[in-house]
Amino acid sequence: MGLCVTFVSGPRCSGKSALIQAMIDRLWKTEPHYIRLVKSGSDKHPPRTSSKRAPQCGVATARWLEYDPEHIFEILPEALTAIHKRDRYGSVVIEADADPTLRHAYPYDHRVFVMPKPGSKKEVFRDAARAAEEFQRALDDTVAFASEIFGLFADQRQDEADPSEDRLDLTDSQMRGFLYSPLGDELATRIQLQRPYHGLVESDVIVVNPSVGATGPETAECLHRIERLLERIRRVSERRGELFLCDPRKQDGKVCKKLFKALRPMCQGGK
Repeated sequence: MGLCVTFVSGPRCSGKSALIQAMIDRLWKTEPHYIRLVKSGSDKHPPRTSSKRAPQCGVATARWLEYDPEHIFEILPEALTAIHKRDRYGSVVIEADADPTLRHAYPYDHRVFVMPKPGSKKEVFRDAARAAEEFQRALDDTVAFASEIFGLFADQRQDEADPSEDRLDLTDSQMRGFLYSPLGDELATRIQLQRPYHGLVESDVIVVNPSVGATGPETAECLHRIERLLERIRRVSERRGELFLCDPRKQDGKVCKKLFKALRPMCQGGK
């Protein structure tokens, strides 16, 4: 597909719309197509002026698209295909709240995560007890997936009759190899981060909006922990994960200038 698709997500009321509007005003030379993804049954409602054409907003088309998790893998590609038929090499920006279901709904070209300034570590990260619970849940999901897809553990009676097999413990290098694999990254994400922040680690740009949220005694430590997590991911993957502490409505600061320089490649047409 010739489209260039940028996915902007994050917790509600974190400044996603303000960032997109700033990108439209400053970076896009050709009007992008805008899609607002909204989960069915939520309390969000489309604006009264919503229409296929949104004049004076800087977009070619605007669409309010409701979805349910079971059908998002069909609904979103269909919407993008419709845009592609009209504008083969167009640019699309998708705005969505932090729903983990949307992370893999489409192979987005670019990802941006917008979040409020955290007042405490627990807003972003799980504590040790909750992390352990999530780790067990991840293991259970892995067993269920293997059983369903590969037929493992299907005949428990046969397993019980067979003698148990001794397995050597993983060496330190083997464990590091696993943790630095895509599966290890996924587990680390699920274990460490609260669900609304799962999309943070796979984003090209992360914007911490200081105009949303309150500074707390753990704010600096939380931001430092996020930076350490992103540094680890940079070492083991191709994701660059740049973090910017910047209010997108104030575009004249030094940090904001660096932010828009990082966003500029996302605001090009498709190929």
